[in-house]
Amino acid sequence: MGFLSRELPIAVKAAIDQILIHPSVNDVVTAASRDEHGNWAIEINMDVPLPRDARDKGITATGVKESEWVRIVFPTSFPAHAPWLFLRADFNRAHPHINPGRPGELVSPCIYEGRLGDLLHEPDWINGIINQLADWLGKAATGELLDCSGQGWEPIRRDSVDGTIVTNIAIIRERMANAKNPISQYLRYEYWQSIVGHSGRIIDENTSYTNIGEAVRKFRIGSNEQSPFRSYFSLAIVISGGTKKTIDVYQPDDVDSLEQLLLRAESYGCRLGLENRLKEITENIILPQIEQTLEVTVLFAVKRPCNLIGEGSDIEVIPYGIAFISDENRRPQSTRTSVFPLVLIQKVSQQLLAETSDRKFNESDRRKEVAMIGCGSLGSKIAAHLARAGHGPFRLYDKDCFSPHNVARHAVANSAAAEFMLPKVWLTETLITQVGAQITPIKNPLEDVISLLQNKPDLFAKCNGLIIDATASSSVQDALCRVRPKHFGAPLLQVALYGRGTIGFFGLEGKDRNPRVDDLVAQLYQIGLDSSPIGAALYQATSFDRIHTGQGCASFSMKMSDAKISLFSAGISERASQLLDNSIPNAGELLVGLLTEDGLGVNWLHQPKTKIEILYIGDKSKWEVRIPVALRDRMRMETEQCRPLETGGILIGHINWGSRTIYVTGLLPPPTDSEFRTDEFVLGIQGLKKQISSIERITSHTLSYLGTWHSHPNGGGASGKDRNTLAELTRERGNVPSVCLIYRPEGLLAVTGPVTNP
Repeated sequence: MGFLSRELPIAVKAAIDQILIHPSVNDVVTAASRDEHGNWAIEINMDVPLPRDARDKGITATGVKESEWVRIVFPTSFPAHAPWLFLRADFNRAHPHINPGRPGELVSPCIYEGRLGDLLHEPDWINGIINQLADWLGKAATGELLDCSGQGWEPIRRDSVDGTIVTNIAIIRERMANAKNPISQYLRYEYWQSIVGHSGRIIDENTSYTNIGEAVRKFRIGSNEQSPFRSYFSLAIVISGGTKKTIDVYQPDDVDSLEQLLLRAESYGCRLGLENRLKEITENIILPQIEQTLEVTVLFAVKRPCNLIGEGSDIEVIPYGIAFISDENRRPQSTRTSVFPLVLIQKVSQQLLAETSDRKFNESDRRKEVAMIGCGSLGSKIAAHLARAGHGPFRLYDKDCFSPHNVARHAVANSAAAEFMLPKVWLTETLITQVGAQITPIKNPLEDVISLLQNKPDLFAKCNGLIIDATASSSVQDALCRVRPKHFGAPLLQVALYGRGTIGFFGLEGKDRNPRVDDLVAQLYQIGLDSSPIGAALYQATSFDRIHTGQGCASFSMKMSDAKISLFSAGISERASQLLDNSIPNAGELLVGLLTEDGLGVNWLHQPKTKIEILYIGDKSKWEVRIPVALRDRMRMETEQCRPLETGGILIGHINWGSRTIYVTGLLPPPTDSEFRTDEFVLGIQGLKKQISSIERITSHTLSYLGTWHSHPNGGGASGKDRNTLAELTRERGNVPSVCLIYRPEGLLAVTGPVTNP
């Protein structure tokens, strides 16, 4: 396992310092400690505002206490990965928005509709996670975790599942919506177990049978097709109490027997229908063999009081599997059954698909290696474009699997691959090798790139063409930015789409990784502030910009047509092809693409690029300040214009708490009540607060006030007044780092001293 440091990592300490001053935290139960795996944990108590009728007892009827114990575990990869949150083991698991787990284990609340790692990379950093947890506990106390007026109904929680079923949920819901009275129908169902142990299930939702006799005549139930996947045919039962009966009680899944399944059917108002169908199966089906297992699927279609989270339907489809065993007469026995929960996965459908595009490329023999990080919708298209253009060989990295909704936009439009949930790397590799591209064999292509880089920083040292990051992941970006220039054999190119495919980002690093991709992203944030069309796409995203693709809080994808992605990927690929064919500019490159109003094309705008000057601030725990040389030159110009008087202004930019990096993106002019003297610059305040608030509002706090700068036109170091100014800023801003810069003819200087006041 190797040596584990006993010292609290800087990032963990910074996070704990912020947690302990959070207004909802009232006590530290256990100080930070490290487990045998190197993870650090802290145990705290959090105040929970209880309803009036529960305050005297200090606990609600649903078991939420006025002070709740919380365990926060920081993985060894923190802050690349988010911490894990746990509540006490006896916390009421009947609440919605709780992650799967077993009885007796600590309870893991689902506090955020998405990935906590992405929330960690928001401007509030760890405070964003604690804020969400406090909000979750408050809503649990008041019974408001299910918000039908806003978020929607939480799908049933499964603490464990035994597999997935691929089907078109929309068709099943449509049948339910058209039937006011209770219904029970048979559908054709196919399941298999391959010789390598992989299992799968498919429901043919387009073929329904009103009675079992019709189904038995159509195909031989329980037959084995003798294929490599040993496919069996069986029945799926769609059963419902009808749309007249609304089930408004949230029940986590606890079904593990046939009797419990019947009790659950009773709560849904359809027990009699299920009992009749199960009786028909045991009386009318004869299997090919004695002691043969037959798997039958039950789909409860339940009407809820409001639409499910992220979906346009109030009908929840809840699947279970029943395994029957045949007796000496080869009939399935209801006394020998096992019941297990399943998960529905959306099948490829008309609603999920979009048009694809075709593009002709000139073929040539190019041997520069391309590393593609992310083989999703955008990355697969870029890889396909470059492969068809004759580029390669390729290295492919992606840890995710192919889901049915990917068919709508992925370069691999293969419904069978979606149903088998194959890795995207395999599919993209198959796609580009079919057009003649070569693949560089690599170890662990399905492993998280963040983990790969932690174990092997020179992962891309032998790549001599381009390293392309198409993951749209802040965590991956941070991991790549920690790599030293000598460990990159080629420049890093980051590409992404925003605003439902209306804005495209193309950021190419400069020589010696200056500027880096994170500098270019920070510049994009500033461009969004200065440009309304770009800012609207960057900063005004809503839940309507996403589409849910399965069951669970994190099962969503950005709404974006294949046509739009194809427009952007074509331009990105064309420029990447030019870079591979020609010399790569030492200064790097930043392009922002805007979709035309008629949707017929993309206008790519070249943005000014600049090298980055790096300073370090803080005393014990250092922060890195990255400021464009263009902004430093602007300070120089303003200093010369104001000479012999001192001048100054406001620094705005972005803070990355995880990497302890501050990006200066812009300068604000001094307020009109500022004072300019030969020995001092006094920053005014008139209109300043309003101006900063406007910036934070427009950019959703992505950009904010960082600190100040002023000039020493005759040179010299920081004065006592300068250090006092930094100290005053630090007191006012608390744990938010403050920056005080001085421009001198000999260069920029950061005022030394503590920059945070936790």
